[in-house]
Amino acid sequence: MKKGEETRKKILDTGFEMASKLGLECLSIGSLAGATCMSKSGLFSHFKSKEKLQLSVMKHAGRVFREEVLLPALKKPAGVKRLRAMMDNWIDWTVKLSGGCIFVAAAAEYSDRPGKVRDFIRNQHDLWIDSLIRVARSAVRAGDLKADTDSRLFAFEMYSIILGFYLYHNSIGRKEALELTRAAFDRLVISYTPINS
Repeated sequence: MKKGEETRKKILDTGFEMASKLGLECLSIGSLAGATCMSKSGLFSHFKSKEKLQLSVMKHAGRVFREEVLLPALKKPAGVKRLRAMMDNWIDWTVKLSGGCIFVAAAAEYSDRPGKVRDFIRNQHDLWIDSLIRVARSAVRAGDLKADTDSRLFAFEMYSIILGFYLYHNSIGRKEALELTRAAFDRLVISYTPINS
């Protein structure tokens, strides 16, 4: 990796952590300059505006999410093992960030702010939901879920469990968040498991 690429990655990693902890709106060229010990003019030359900085950080977060959550899960065999890996990876992702999942927080923060940032955040959620639907369909084909499973409904229910974990763990700090999330996921899978399994 070239020095310029290393510098940009360091900036984006720092911005990612700041946005997770403080919210995306708190991320600005000035605040990031202070956190990275760089000049505002140096950062401005990289990003040109607060919006472009925020989009760059969210795109970086999307790459990290794909590498840490989606791709490892997709290496698991199709079926419940892959679904469980997606759930476990997402929980790990949420827990390791100081403020939790940046995409969940940003979706709430930008829900009433039209523009490129909100469009990107919504697109990321759409991609994640579509991934859940596809993995649910592959679990049906593998015989782990009932043949008549509505994959969209399964994805909705699984995503709701994930969002519940985020709320319980990050927003209100309930100690039983992980235990309840795992139990809810197990119950969801059982409700879709074929009777003869």
